[in-house]
Amino acid sequence: MRLLAVGDMHLGRVPVALPEGLAGAARELGPETAWQRCIDQAISLEVEAVLLAGDVVDRERDFFAGYTTLKAGIENLLEHGIRVVAVAGNHDVEVLPRLADALPELKLLGRGGDWECLALSAGSVIGWSFPDRRVTRSPLESFPERELPRPCLGLLHCDRDQAESAYAPVHSAGLEAAPVDAWLLGHVHRPDLAGDARPIGYLGSVSALRASEIGARGPWLIEVDGPSIRARQIALAPLAFDALDLDVSALAAPADLDGAVLAAGKRRVAARIEASALPDALGLRIRLTGEHPAITTLNDAAREILARQPVFEESGCRVFVDKIETAVAAPLDLEALARQPDPAGVLARDLLLLAGPDCDARRRLVAEARERIQAAGAIAELQPVAGELSSDDAAERLIRTGHAALAMLLEQRR
Repeated sequence: MRLLAVGDMHLGRVPVALPEGLAGAARELGPETAWQRCIDQAISLEVEAVLLAGDVVDRERDFFAGYTTLKAGIENLLEHGIRVVAVAGNHDVEVLPRLADALPELKLLGRGGDWECLALSAGSVIGWSFPDRRVTRSPLESFPERELPRPCLGLLHCDRDQAESAYAPVHSAGLEAAPVDAWLLGHVHRPDLAGDARPIGYLGSVSALRASEIGARGPWLIEVDGPSIRARQIALAPLAFDALDLDVSALAAPADLDGAVLAAGKRRVAARIEASALPDALGLRIRLTGEHPAITTLNDAAREILARQPVFEESGCRVFVDKIETAVAAPLDLEALARQPDPAGVLARDLLLLAGPDCDARRRLVAEARERIQAAGAIAELQPVAGELSSDDAAERLIRTGHAALAMLLEQRR
C-alpha cells in the first residue's frame, strides 16, 4: 500500500522574503502550486490515499480560496481512485471542518477532538483534529485503548516536547508508547520524519513560506508492506531556501564578491539537481567565512549586493540572495599578539588555546562559554541561538566572536 503524506500547506498564504524581481511570481511559488504537484505525484505513484496533517488552509478568510483549490484537487484524485483524508490544525480549526462539510469527498478525521480510525486496504489511519484554536492538554491522554487494525498510522497536528505549548503538546515518549506503527505529524515546518522500522516525526511544510524554512520541502511517500513501513520525502516545493558558508579567504578584492556568490549559487543548484530537489526559485542565505584583510569593504560589498536584490537563472531555477552575514576574521599574528601584556594579548592567548589541541585549559574555557550561552537561552529572543549547544559549536562561536573582538581592540589602537 502506498500513501502520500502532506504536511502544513497553509493554502491562501503568500510566501514572504522574495526579492522585487520575483514579487509578481509569489502566487505561483506558493502552496497552491505545491498542492497541484502533490496531486500529480499521488496520481503518478498510484497511491491509495493522500493524508493531510493539518493547517491545510491558512486562515478563516481563505475559505473560498481553499474551497476552490481543494475541490479541484480532490476531484482530480477521486477520478483516479485516490481518497483524501485530513486532520484539522490550529490554523484551520474552524475553516477545515466547514470545507469538509462543503466537500463530502474530503474525509476529516477526529472532528471535535475525538480520535477516529479509518480502515485502509492494508491497515488503518487514526487521527485527531483540533477542537479549538488553543489546546493545552495532550491529545494522547484520550487515545483509544481498543485494538486498532494494524499496521496503523497516526495522523496528528501537535507540538512535540513543548510541555507549556497551547497547540496540543505531546511528549516523544507518549508517541513512542502509543500502539501505532508510524506517526505523521503536522505543525512544525521543519521536516524530521525518521525511522526505517517505525517512522515518527514532522512532515514539515510542503513548500517554503518564509526564509527561515531552509532545506528540502515536499510531501512524503509512505510505503506499507506488511509490518514494514518506509517513508521517503519527495522534494517538489516551488520555492526553497538554502543556507551555505562561503569562504572568502582567497578573494583577491571585495569587488570580486559578486562572482563568488554567483559561483556558490551555481554549485548549490548543481547539488540540488543531483538530489532531484531543484525548485523553481531558490533563496540563498550566505554566511561569509575565512580571513580577509578588508573586512569593512567586504561588508560594504555584501550590503550592496543585498540592496540590488539580484536574481539570476541557472538550469531553469531562479536564484536570489536573501541574506548575507559576515563571520570573516582579519588575518592576525596571534603568536606575536599573545606576547603582549594587555587585553588584546589575553584574547590572543585564548584564541590560540581554542585553535590548539584538546587540553584541560581548553575544556574549561569551552565549558564556561557553553554555560553562559545556554544561560542566555532563558531570554526568549536568544533561545534559537542557545539551543542544544555542543562543545564544538561553543568553540566555533568563541573563535568567531573572539576574532571579531580582537579586530575591534586593534582598531581602537590606530
